Amino acid sequence: MSAGPAHAHVAGYCVEFTLETRDYGTQVLLAQDPDGVAAAVATIVSADLVQVATALVRDRPGYEPGGRPDHGLKIVADKANEVGALAYYGPGGEDYGPGAWVTYSKEPLSPDIPLYRDMDTASVFPSDAHIALSTLARAVEDFRSSGGLRPAICMWRPSTVW
Repeated sequence: MSAGPAHAHVAGYCVEFTLETRDYGTQVLLAQDPDGVAAAVATIVSADLVQVATALVRDRPGYEPGGRPDHGLKIVADKANEVGALAYYGPGGEDYGPGAWVTYSKEPLSPDIPLYRDMDTASVFPSDAHIALSTLARAVEDFRSSGGLRPAICMWRPSTVW
């Protein structure tokens, strides 16, 4: 997940993942390509998180370090049950309007497993927001490659909270 030599130009967008872990505190991971995203998602899936991981695309016009970004992706996963969920906030692209959204599945996977949207408040994702981890990983890469738009690989439904 290294940016490589300072003089090298990397095509595409850079996504910044923020993780709060029990063992290592706050970590920031950067990914500029599909392999970097896959490594970051694997880290998120394996980590002992104390808060839901978030992702922002650094190259977006609305990205300002320390400021309030105009987009974001929350990523949660249950490795043992091979399910996860995503929450998105921001512009939706040509086919979607802006706002807050959560993943949606017509056939919920492991609906009895709580996936937390916010661990501090114990707010959970709806049980029909659960998606397979393989879909989650592809959606995170879609988020990066689109420059922070809502991933088109998943089904979504509007949400009142991010």
